Amino acid sequence: MNRREILRYAALATGAAVSAPLASAFLTSCESDAAVATPEVVAAEPYSPTFFNQEQYDYITKFADTIIPRTDTPGASDVGVPETIDRMVGAVYSEEAQEETKAGLNKLMAKMDADNAASQGFKGLDEGAMLIYLQDQDLHYKNPETDWETLGEEEMTLRDTYFALKQATIAYYFGSEEVATNQLAYLPIPGEYIPCGDLEELTGGVAWAI
Repeated sequence: MNRREILRYAALATGAAVSAPLASAFLTSCESDAAVATPEVVAAEPYSPTFFNQEQYDYITKFADTIIPRTDTPGASDVGVPETIDRMVGAVYSEEAQEETKAGLNKLMAKMDADNAASQGFKGLDEGAMLIYLQDQDLHYKNPETDWETLGEEEMTLRDTYFALKQATIAYYFGSEEVATNQLAYLPIPGEYIPCGDLEELTGGVAWAI
């Protein structure tokens, strides 16, 4: 599965077009020397975010781990998804996209906390309640009967930020070396991990497992 296919999968999984900043950053990182590659595994020492503040980063982590929890396969945090989101937004996004991302995230965090005020905010929910809440948000934002433009810019920003964060979680998870080499199509040792290879060349046209 090359990076364009991963983006297509992220769009399919969320039912929304991939955001332009994510698509650009995800594909650009495949061709640049920027030190923003997804970590193979989470480092032993706690990661200190360099773009988002700690509170924003904690919300991203909770969100990502709810979307892709640890089961018999690694979860989002296990393969460094939150770290990669922080690095990519800070190193690859345009200044305008960075500002929009932070502003949108702050609005989404405020909404998530307001919706769950009885539990002292989103982070106060247990894992099961977090999952139920995000499933409800999925249904809300995917509602085909909703005319989003009539609801105003605020609601559209919340919807776009929600899907952008979910797509980034999916894209960086499946783009990580750990998942690509151990969970998807098998590359025999000493086969090389090639995140941007052509499907015909790598597998003879056989689709990668999902």
